[in-house]
Amino acid sequence: MKAAKFLICCLLAVLIVFLPFRVFGGETGAAATYRYARADAKDVYFCERKDLKYAMFTIPYTYCVDILSSDGEWYYVKYAEDSGLYRALYGYCLAENLTPVETPPENKYLNMTVTVTFKADTPPVGSLPVLGDMTVTAAYYGTYYAGASAYSYVLYDGNFGYVYGANDDYPLNKTDETVDPTPAPAPKEKNSKLVIALALTAVAAAALIILYFASRKSRYFHPDR
Repeated sequence: MKAAKFLICCLLAVLIVFLPFRVFGGETGAAATYRYARADAKDVYFCERKDLKYAMFTIPYTYCVDILSSDGEWYYVKYAEDSGLYRALYGYCLAENLTPVETPPENKYLNMTVTVTFKADTPPVGSLPVLGDMTVTAAYYGTYYAGASAYSYVLYDGNFGYVYGANDDYPLNKTDETVDPTPAPAPKEKNSKLVIALALTAVAAAALIILYFASRKSRYFHPDR
């Protein structure tokens, strides 16, 4: 009997100590619960690794990435989809200047093509017929800036590469400037968790006190003796 009371007291003490911590500790990192993040600056780079040295292109301004996971100051993200000329890319973006959003805009990714012209080499013999310049359509992903020069990261015929020019005159999504970049949980949900935590903690504390005094009473009060 004494062993059972001791075990119950230990369990109640653990509940009192750790229940509030579990309730309030679970609310950190609210931004990580969002599925999407919007580029609210023009220098949000999509990187092959968690290092700006491996930057590939900037996420088009006001467009989104899918947040797959969070690792410190980095998000592991997906950009674009396997549709039409596009292929989905997976990589990393710094969380800075990315605004987590619950619902992405109607155009989550920028779907835009650019014209790429291939120039044929002229043979040394002038009388030979030559092909003219060849113009193709490529899928535009974003811009890479190198000093004063800008290049576009594109996909054509299954191959990724860069072409000269920024091509950043694309239409922008409408944004809500009042969106909080790291919104907290709704106050109603927060308050309900607080009430539940306090109620359970109070019940556990009361049970612990009752067990304590009951054990003392049984030790010193023996009416049958």
